[in-house]
Amino acid sequence: MVKGSDAKSYEYERMTDLDLGQMYLVYNKALITRSSSDIFFFKLEFDDSANRRFWKCYHTINIRGFIYYIKGNVRIQITTDDRIFFYLIDPETCEPTLENVMFNYMNCN
Repeated sequence: MVKGSDAKSYEYERMTDLDLGQMYLVYNKALITRSSSDIFFFKLEFDDSANRRFWKCYHTINIRGFIYYIKGNVRIQITTDDRIFFYLIDPETCEPTLENVMFNYMNCN
């Protein structure tokens, strides 16, 4: 237990009521996660009135699939049963832009 001035304060926050699975932190700004039916993008935002940060869902992609991301890359890959989607992630806004789609002939998941 840390006492005195070295003690750090932690806050518990419920970011969503959704059942989230696989998650990736992109550019140390955006949290990309999947649920059973959607892909969600969250950002940390500051609430001046409460004087604290909170997670805000800023984008949703209605696709059921798996997320793949390699640290340092500029894109994420979402693999579904029949397609593979490639999204570019803007470093400034963290907005995803669909770059390419290909059929998943090999049924990779």
